[in-house]
Amino acid sequence: MKRENSVRIDELLTLFIKEYGLEDGLVRTRVFHAWDESVGPRYSKITVSKFFREGVLYCTINSSVAKNYLFMHRVKIIGEINRIMGSQVVKDLVLR
Repeated sequence: MKRENSVRIDELLTLFIKEYGLEDGLVRTRVFHAWDESVGPRYSKITVSKFFREGVLYCTINSSVAKNYLFMHRVKIIGEINRIMGSQVVKDLVLR
């Protein structure tokens, strides 16, 4: 017996995410994970808070030395995050 009106689960999840407006939250979470992966566990541990809005990733760093190092490598970090994300999501990185 063949079912009519069947929908694949990935299509159903995509529709659910769009219907309930969860896209921004999922992108934000993926960006935060990409940050942790791109800077490694050493700098990830001293990142106090992260905030992402309109293509800008704001990160508060606990150490001034680490903040300076990350600032010097921010273009490379942005490129790595975008590579992990698979698209140009992060346009700028602000370190506090």
